[in-house]
Amino acid sequence: MRPDHHTLEEALRELAQHARQVSRLAAVSEVRRRGDTLRRRRQIATAALGVSLLGMLGVGAAAAHLTRAPHATLPVGPPGPTGSAPAHSPDVRPTGPTPSPPTHSPDMQPAGTDPSSPADPPEAAPTDITPSAPVTSASADPLRLGQRQFAVVRSSAWESAVSLLDDGRLAEVDGDDGRSLFVFVPQASGTHLVRTAEPDADGTRHCWQVQAAGSGPLAIVAAPCSPADPRQQFSIEPRGQDGDKPTYAISNRSAYLQHSSQRGLILEELGDAPLTTVFRFVDNGPAPH
Repeated sequence: MRPDHHTLEEALRELAQHARQVSRLAAVSEVRRRGDTLRRRRQIATAALGVSLLGMLGVGAAAAHLTRAPHATLPVGPPGPTGSAPAHSPDVRPTGPTPSPPTHSPDMQPAGTDPSSPADPPEAAPTDITPSAPVTSASADPLRLGQRQFAVVRSSAWESAVSLLDDGRLAEVDGDDGRSLFVFVPQASGTHLVRTAEPDADGTRHCWQVQAAGSGPLAIVAAPCSPADPRQQFSIEPRGQDGDKPTYAISNRSAYLQHSSQRGLILEELGDAPLTTVFRFVDNGPAPH
């Protein structure tokens, strides 16, 4: 009986498939075997290289230690001061005796002088300024009032002038009552004595002086001139213009000469109030001596 053709063909197909599986498995196992072999060789080579490097490092360290020369040990000294230097104070001055200025020996004479000739007399010390000897320098008399005589006129009172009456009061008059011409004598302190240009019946010139009036305001009266008396030291301050004429404020130690409709001329501190009374000085020629 002849074998079936299909059965033989199927048997051959199975045989070929089995052969392919066997050859594939062999190839995979071979690859794995070769990979394991290469991995072991690489590990062995790496270990050998590490051992070689360690050996070389040990040999180099030993050689360096043998060739290094011994160094002498330096002694450590005591630590220096750590505090900062004291700051220099500008107020501290060295103590000790102060050198005295060289004294002049009476036996020593400058070269070229005659010992028998008298020495130059010392310059006379300046005397106190009096009303009869006014200061005329520009520094002591910046307003240039000391060489002239003036009528003192309140800027809002055109028909009256300030006058020292015969009873000694300072008031405003419309005529010839009292003495109404004054000389402003400059003092070294920058203030002025206000002296009458005309003498009284006894031939005496008087000066303005501040006088207390009990509970009332301060007033100005006539008194013998005394430059050292603060009550006679008046400040003259330029305060604007009245037309083309300069006007001035007159004060004594912060109390200003002002006009009161009830009391006339008084001295009063301003406080917060504005200054409302100023005066014009009308020139009446050179001051009498």
